[in-house]
Amino acid sequence: RNNHNNNQETSSRAPRVNLARALKTLVHVHGLQMLLDGTYNADPHGGNVLVMPDGRLGLLDYGMIGRFSERDRYYAVETILALADGKVEETAQIYTEGGYKANVLNDRIHDPNILHRFATFHFDRIDLTPVRWASTGESQDVLELLASGVVEPSVPKWVEDGRRLGALMMGPHIQSGRVAFSLARSWKGIARRAQAEFRKNPDWNQTGVLN
Repeated sequence: RNNHNNNQETSSRAPRVNLARALKTLVHVHGLQMLLDGTYNADPHGGNVLVMPDGRLGLLDYGMIGRFSERDRYYAVETILALADGKVEETAQIYTEGGYKANVLNDRIHDPNILHRFATFHFDRIDLTPVRWASTGESQDVLELLASGVVEPSVPKWVEDGRRLGALMMGPHIQSGRVAFSLARSWKGIARRAQAEFRKNPDWNQTGVLN
């Protein structure tokens, strides 16, 4: 009887999950959706993700779908690549050209280091190390900066949707202790494919955005 009970307990246990593989698949799938397709699940929170008994992912509830215009997708792709390569000035330029605006104490933020840090929060990782103002050389605690009255008078759709999806990708990694996870590096290969597609499109090149 005891053996029978033990067998029942063993058979009822959940199968061992390869969490690293599941997270990698989750991130990869949503990178393909947003950066290559421009149509993506805008709400992949934990309740909408299942790990199947055989290790596959089940993605639920596609009732909240996001769609990027080609221009929005371009800016998201270029931001990912700039962040992955550590290009601070380029990241800030993309954010500015893409329509993102932030103020602190009613003054517009043009500082590339600050804009880069905001983009890092949105599309890469949570970096709470002190940030140095390029204009003054002074370092500032990031949480202190955010609490000092940062407002965003203009947040384009590609930033708004991108940072929501980015946070939902970063969250499970942080919760599972994978604090070194970089979303931008994980999506870099996908972004390169998307960038190559843009450059092959003569109509897109004529807009001057890529030139």
